[in-house]
Amino acid sequence: MTGPTGSSDSRHIILMAGADRSDMAALRQALEGRGHQVLLAPDGEQTLRQARFARPDLVLLDASLAGPGGAAVCRLLRQDQELRDIPVLLIIDPAGMDGLDAFEAGAADQLPRPLVLGEALARIDTHLSLRAARRRLAELEASLQHESALRRQIESYLQHAYEMLEERVTQRTEQLAHANALLTAEIGERTRAEESLRRSEVRMRRLVEANIIGIYFWAADGRVVEANDAFLRLLGYTQEDVKQRRVRWDTLTPPEYRDISERAWEELRTSGSFAPYEKEYLRKDGSRVPILVGGTVISKRQQSGVAFVLDLTERKLAEERIRYMADHDALTGLPNRVLLQDRLQQAVAHAARTHTLVALMFIDLDYFKHINDSLGHQVGDCLLQDVARRLLHCVREGDSVARLGGDEFVLALPLVGGGHDVAIVAQKVLDALDAPFHCGDHELHVSGSIGISMYPDDGKDVETLMRTADTAMYYAKEKGRGNFQFFTQSLNRAAQRRHQLTIALRHALNRNEFVLYYQPQVDLDSGAIFAAEALLRWKREGEAPVGCNEFIAIAEETGLILPIGEWVLREACKQLRRWHEHGFGGLYMAVNLSPRQFFQPNFEQMVREALEDADVPPNRLDLEITEGILMQRTEDNVATLKVLSDMGIKLSIDDFGTGYSSLAYLQRFPVDALKIDRSFVSGIGQDSNDTALVAAIISMANSLRLKVLAEGVETNEQRCFLQSHGCPAGQGFYYSGPVSAEEFTEMLLRQSRRMIDA
Repeated sequence: MTGPTGSSDSRHIILMAGADRSDMAALRQALEGRGHQVLLAPDGEQTLRQARFARPDLVLLDASLAGPGGAAVCRLLRQDQELRDIPVLLIIDPAGMDGLDAFEAGAADQLPRPLVLGEALARIDTHLSLRAARRRLAELEASLQHESALRRQIESYLQHAYEMLEERVTQRTEQLAHANALLTAEIGERTRAEESLRRSEVRMRRLVEANIIGIYFWAADGRVVEANDAFLRLLGYTQEDVKQRRVRWDTLTPPEYRDISERAWEELRTSGSFAPYEKEYLRKDGSRVPILVGGTVISKRQQSGVAFVLDLTERKLAEERIRYMADHDALTGLPNRVLLQDRLQQAVAHAARTHTLVALMFIDLDYFKHINDSLGHQVGDCLLQDVARRLLHCVREGDSVARLGGDEFVLALPLVGGGHDVAIVAQKVLDALDAPFHCGDHELHVSGSIGISMYPDDGKDVETLMRTADTAMYYAKEKGRGNFQFFTQSLNRAAQRRHQLTIALRHALNRNEFVLYYQPQVDLDSGAIFAAEALLRWKREGEAPVGCNEFIAIAEETGLILPIGEWVLREACKQLRRWHEHGFGGLYMAVNLSPRQFFQPNFEQMVREALEDADVPPNRLDLEITEGILMQRTEDNVATLKVLSDMGIKLSIDDFGTGYSSLAYLQRFPVDALKIDRSFVSGIGQDSNDTALVAAIISMANSLRLKVLAEGVETNEQRCFLQSHGCPAGQGFYYSGPVSAEEFTEMLLRQSRRMIDA
């Protein structure tokens, strides 16, 4: 049996289905390191065949398994009479099926992804232990039935022997005068029978005394007349207590089990035995122990009998642990989504009856992902545990603190007095999060964005309250993070618009609703256009094109930025090819990159294919990246940017000065140019700080031999300042706003004609 620490007295066969992911590989290595035999199955069909052939002790099943899927395989295993008892642990993604779906599919448990190795091993150990316990229970029940049958056989034999003996003694007594010699022989036979009976009783006594199941013999008057050591140890009595008649079976059962015990006694009277059933016994010290008890009579008049008692403590503890794991977060010990919803439903029902209020706080930690990415998940997990402890100190008894997953927490506050009381608690939470956290050698600082909804004003059911609190939380993030916001109807309208926009955005690519506009990048000395920056616009039927600022955040959140970004890159390369074919071969194309695009697998290959498909030289493409990309996953960034640079692609830092780039970062990356953010350019001549900063950026870029381009050039004063301080290029409305491909072509043609005329 495998214990909680992972030690093992026996080895188990574990079938792992869908083990091609890294976290599954680590789990497999840990299981094999413990001596378990791990079988692998790449898809659903192989999983079913392996299970029927190997009969594993446990199945680890990836919910995203191919043909059939994980949930379908789990149901098929449960429908198979020979395989249905094998525990199945479904490994699920939070964005995929949830815990309720996993258990409806027949899973014994679920492991959320990403896998936490210690938690996964603990759950596997628990289910292996439970399966081993069930097997032992079945074996003990079979042994019990065998012993009962053997005893009945012996009793029948003895009864028959006694009856025969009495009959023969009677016959010999009547013939005593005539058969003294035969009588002597009969006495000898009786002596041998008695010796045989004595030996049988000795064997039976040894069997009873050595049995690991508690066994006691009872009398109808309530006395326990004899018991083995296993039974006495279970209840804390001694053999002396039995001899002194201090142990009575009729007082061992607590009063609340009286009805079920009466039914068992009635079954005993009518059939001579009763089927095993669960209840509790009272120990000598008054404590209770869960047991499984069965029994039978051993006398014709039912004046005595034997009972068999199995200790269920270990099984009950395992069941309790499984129940706890089902509704609590494994990392923090807080209630999870399932338990939170149950408590909220109770709070809402009580509030409806008593006409009171319930507040719901949705808390999301700000910039937690940066900590996870830079310091690792171990530090991130430590931080989440500390956050959970601080949140518990912010609420009253009767309030609930839950973790939904990731860095999302929820506070449920029933019986609040109103918005003022809730605001006090929210500020208390913000103050608690404001103090530094210490995780190992790291001092960490986080803040929280809190959204608040109130029953009944903001929702009359749990789902609506959760949704409105989530909406308010996003509004808190938009307001600068580190604050709390109450839900309002205007937020609801904004959320509905956001939802409608998300749905429309999902269909925009298929409906060809996206279009690219182009803004010229100009040489400040000559005024000549040398590049075009591709800018995304969304034009729905009957509406004017809208800039990407209105929908790009939604595209980032939903992941739609990946197909949209690829479309932008390919379409921009195709347009550049057309301009080259029209004689503008020296023109460059600048394309903005999203961080999610940059970090997607095979990004370099996608860029290479876009250039090859459009037949555009790589040195005519300028990819614009944000400063934030340089700060995340540094080693990976260096490798990716080096590949792009080696291809000949130009790399520019967009909106320079708004992020956290340092001189050291600029020296590490193969960057070709800096783009000064428009917010600084707009302050030239008006804000001394902005003016000085622009001059410093230009000077720094020149010293590092980087090209520099100013965004948002709108006045001749700005152009002259930039030109006089050594900035060679710019773009902005002073030259042209973003225009269609056709209008941009006309601009290029006019420029060519001017050059010819000159």
